[in-house]
Amino acid sequence: MTFCLPLPPTIDTRRVSLTPFNLSIHGATYFKAHQAAGQELERYLPISFPTYEAMVEFVEGVESNPNGALFAIIDRTKTGDLSESLAGMIGFLNTNASNLATEIAPVVILPKFQRTFVATNAIGALLKYTLDVEDGGGLGLRRVCWTAHPDNAASIKAAERMGMRKEGHLRWTWALTPEKVGKTAGRGRGEKLGRDSVLLAVCWDDWEDGGKEKVEKLIERP
Repeated sequence: MTFCLPLPPTIDTRRVSLTPFNLSIHGATYFKAHQAAGQELERYLPISFPTYEAMVEFVEGVESNPNGALFAIIDRTKTGDLSESLAGMIGFLNTNASNLATEIAPVVILPKFQRTFVATNAIGALLKYTLDVEDGGGLGLRRVCWTAHPDNAASIKAAERMGMRKEGHLRWTWALTPEKVGKTAGRGRGEKLGRDSVLLAVCWDDWEDGGKEKVEKLIERP
């Protein structure tokens, strides 16, 4: 991984561990679970893994870009092999070290871990690491953003629950493959469907004005 900001070996809460996504360790197990979930898992995502090779291309693309990092989400409460504890993937994209800003994406929680503590802990762990100051164990970033499909109410609600505020509606941000939920572009502008994005963010002043305590309480919630 060539990420432009320092990363520890893992980013942990009491119940989840985020470890750099390693194709040789996590790839086959993750792909099998992703495929078993069906297209509904990808419905609102701008990425698609129809084949293992497509997933490899995505993972390697993130890892080779200094502005991105990708983690496997491990449920620390599960015993047994990786197939029981691998809960999804999460990462950073569009990081700007000079501006002290990043985006949490992608966020993919596998079906059997949805509506549990996993998403809250994984997102919360990244928020704490990015927004806590250096002497508190974090990076001291100023801004962390999140984008969601306008129809993906669950994603928008998840971001808001973690203290993010809506900042705007970005038009035509993605060109999508045909199975996605999207809209048709004008003649001569390609065959792929288009997608808008809702933009949300939490900034350092939100964090210091109660945001940190809110996230920590959510992480520890039963």
